[in-house]
Amino acid sequence: MMATTTGTISSSGLGSGLPVDSLVTQLMALEKQPLNLIDKKEASYNASLSAWGTIKSSLSALQTAAKNLGTPAKMLPLTASTSQSGVLTATADAGSGAAVGNYSIEVTSLAASQKIKTAVGYGATTDVVGTGNITLEVGGYDDSTDPPTFTAKSTKTIPIGSGSNTLAGIRDAINAANGGVTASIINDGKSNYLSLASADSGTANMMRISVDDPSLNALSYNDPSGVSEMEEKVAAKDAVLTIDNVTITKSSNTITDAIQGVTLNLTGTTASGTTNKLTLTKDDAAVKTAVGDFVKAYNDAIGAMSKASAFDAATGKGSTLTGDSTLRTIQSQMRSLLGTAFPGGGKATTLAAVGITTQRDGTLGIDAGKLDKAMSDPGVNMSALFATSGTKRGFASQLDVTLGRILSPVGSLAGHTGSINTSITALEKQRTAINTRLVSVEARYRAQFSALDTAMASMQTTTSYLTQQLAQFSANSSS
Repeated sequence: MMATTTGTISSSGLGSGLPVDSLVTQLMALEKQPLNLIDKKEASYNASLSAWGTIKSSLSALQTAAKNLGTPAKMLPLTASTSQSGVLTATADAGSGAAVGNYSIEVTSLAASQKIKTAVGYGATTDVVGTGNITLEVGGYDDSTDPPTFTAKSTKTIPIGSGSNTLAGIRDAINAANGGVTASIINDGKSNYLSLASADSGTANMMRISVDDPSLNALSYNDPSGVSEMEEKVAAKDAVLTIDNVTITKSSNTITDAIQGVTLNLTGTTASGTTNKLTLTKDDAAVKTAVGDFVKAYNDAIGAMSKASAFDAATGKGSTLTGDSTLRTIQSQMRSLLGTAFPGGGKATTLAAVGITTQRDGTLGIDAGKLDKAMSDPGVNMSALFATSGTKRGFASQLDVTLGRILSPVGSLAGHTGSINTSITALEKQRTAINTRLVSVEARYRAQFSALDTAMASMQTTTSYLTQQLAQFSANSSS
């Protein structure tokens, strides 16, 4: 009896009793062994990628900590405090020249931007004002001349046509000109007024407005021709302060060049008869925090690499990256930096000299007492030891550069993981090719066994027929 088939799926064995499906299954299990090897290799590669991902994350965190520790200002932090917080706040940057000290500061006046508005009110923002050209100047007056002369820092001529001749249109045209003046519309509950304000404060940023058409006269202000219909609501002012009996005048309330390395933000004036004290002190707590953060990040990175490359002597089994040459190179580079001397540190040229020591397991430890002593010793240059000083790089700065090369898109880590991904891609191509071949192999096996099944069924039929004939012949002979 012929075995029934549907494509490559067969119910062979129904004629002869031959276990075709079982035989094909066993043969295909042997044929699929290369796939099992590929699966094991791929799992190993993926485990390596996962381990490298963890290591990369820890190295990135370490680089961030090293970059922080390798910034000169971070190793020479100063805390600025004032006795009258409502008068000013201050920030200090030792890397820009700020130094420990005390200053007496009296703020006489704050800087202010000039503000003017139209004297004429308009019923709606869509009311037509006029057409022509508005010349907008921003600058200051020289009071040493009589009359004072105006010197413009910037001049903008703004055309007002039929599409922008309303109150709102003129506001938008002035703002679009970016002439150092901002325009807005103020409504007092009855009328609308055009309000102009200097973008920058100080007497060096006052406004002068002239027009070339009488229909725009309502917008003129201090025009040299004598036309001036807008009215001043807030006068331009400079900030005036005294630092240790030295009077300073600035156009802004943010002052960066009065005390080297210190930024002053003026917020109020000093009450009569009082003095505001500014004190700059070393912020050792910030240094200790930065060092602690770095040591933790370093230990996390060392821990991640050690876990990925550990070997268990008792079981004789290694970890995912045991023996990986790229990992060994990275570990070697980091250990090498730990033992480097940095002469710029003054009395302390190594990490151990400031209390940062290498433990037996390769991690770092901190001797808090030794670190405190180093920070209080004027002969120890913590900034030069860790950060960049001139053309010389300290420990953290060099580690930042080293990690940058390792983590670069063209660095050793990316190249290594790229090779692993390439290997995974190659395995996938092998798997596809083998699966394609297995389809034809299984079809061939089934065809062969189906033919054998058919032949055996035919032979069984013939045997049965001959047996019947012989039995009949024997019976006839006996009769």
